[in-house]
Amino acid sequence: MRTQVNIFNKNIKNNYKIIPFNIKVNSVGDTKYLPAASKEWRNSIYFFNSNYLKDLPIYDLNLNKLIKGYFNLYFNNKLLKYKYVSNRLRRLSLYRIYVSKAEIKHTSSKTIVTVYTYNKENISLKKRIKILNPYSFHQGWKKWILNKRSFFYKIFYLLNINRRYLYKNIPFYYSNNIIKFMFYNKLLLLRRYKFRLNLNDYKFKDVFLHKLSLIIRKFYNKKVEFNIIKLRSIVFNTDIFTEILKLKLKKRRINVIKVMNFILSKVNLPTVNRIKERASLTKIIDLNLLENKYNNLSLNSIVNNNNNNLDKVLIELYNNSFGKKNYGKENFNVKDIILSSVKYKNIGGIRLEIKGRLTKRYRADRSIFKVRWKGGLKNIDSSYKGLSSPKIRGYTNSNVEYSICTSKRRIGSFAIKGWISGK
Repeated sequence: MRTQVNIFNKNIKNNYKIIPFNIKVNSVGDTKYLPAASKEWRNSIYFFNSNYLKDLPIYDLNLNKLIKGYFNLYFNNKLLKYKYVSNRLRRLSLYRIYVSKAEIKHTSSKTIVTVYTYNKENISLKKRIKILNPYSFHQGWKKWILNKRSFFYKIFYLLNINRRYLYKNIPFYYSNNIIKFMFYNKLLLLRRYKFRLNLNDYKFKDVFLHKLSLIIRKFYNKKVEFNIIKLRSIVFNTDIFTEILKLKLKKRRINVIKVMNFILSKVNLPTVNRIKERASLTKIIDLNLLENKYNNLSLNSIVNNNNNNLDKVLIELYNNSFGKKNYGKENFNVKDIILSSVKYKNIGGIRLEIKGRLTKRYRADRSIFKVRWKGGLKNIDSSYKGLSSPKIRGYTNSNVEYSICTSKRRIGSFAIKGWISGK
């Protein structure tokens, strides 16, 4: 038996090495930035019953028509007592609420509809109301008394009324009746603007949106939840500025290049160092990442290694992850941390293409083709830095948004394409 054990021990290879767990270092790189699911497809849905999917394209078209019609609601001219405006002029009007195509996300219990809006009507109405400020009437009516060109000056002259006495001694409560008589048309116009402004504000409130959701609910047989995003500029969404270009190009005597330059002038590109931005990155292991900094990712082991203080651990993790330093209890802001982790916040470039029958004369000339751009559409991470980035719909870069808008005139049709890139 002893000889057999010795033979067995001689043939065993003792080439293994003992490696302690403390020396282990991970080599995990930065996670790939993935855009929102609504950017991948405008309608994200999954169903076991494939027959239900056949009607979704028709439902989406009807949904976009309903939303645009809802935001284009207006008062009847008989209610506000103003001149009748034809439907054609209303369609060509630029003072409206511009709405993008809906991005729909389906869950088992509800449908989330995301819409981007630019409220040009609200901006124009507030400017007009500011000009027709009622407090300016109290200051302006006395100047009309002393103005020799005014109609009221002649009336006071014929009636032999002392205008200087009225200017100094007329009480304030009498001046309200004088203002109603002198500025009746302006006060009536001011009242119309306020009615329209109230209707514009109510379109974004739950009272009206609930009635719209009840109509859309018949399509999908689910609860409908709206996510309305108000934009400050027209260039933040391609659907909006292509719609504005379409309305402007409907006019006959319009310069195509001037209209395209008008859109490009609204774009403010950030000032960056292009040499540093487009420099290639050397792939180095980031030791500030959570996977590389701690061998054991359990919360108990991380807290025990940092003197049993969870606040300090979390602050150090945020500092290392997002490049922030010296986060205290007073200046700790969660919004800054979240925004610093979001990519494609700034506009990297914009591109416009217009093609079709857009000559100034109404005759069958050749179609024109105009291109204008500002900045670039390339993805800096994949094109210059050598980092991997996903594709949307299989062929579109994740930092680019694209839309197309078609329309027609008396001499033919035309199309507008728009791109926006972020960085």
